[in-house]
Amino acid sequence: MSAVPSPARPISVRPDDFQAIYGISRSRVYELIAEGAFPVRKVGRSTIVFTEDVERYLKTLPTGLDAAPEKATSARKAKTVGGRNA
Repeated sequence: MSAVPSPARPISVRPDDFQAIYGISRSRVYELIAEGAFPVRKVGRSTIVFTEDVERYLKTLPTGLDAAPEKATSARKAKTVGGRNA
């Protein structure tokens, strides 16, 4: 029984390729670059980002479980008016 090969992960990507790989829009990628979320490199006129740097950044983001209580709390507050449920 042979192992199923996994698709090769690119070493680096251009900002335009982010949407297909990471689900992050092109404009958001440029915002993240401007914020210094991860370093970029220039190869000639092309801008590239190492996938290792992007994945390191993504691991610092809160998980869905971390963010869920805040949303639930704000939803409960919105339903409450004057100390009683609306």
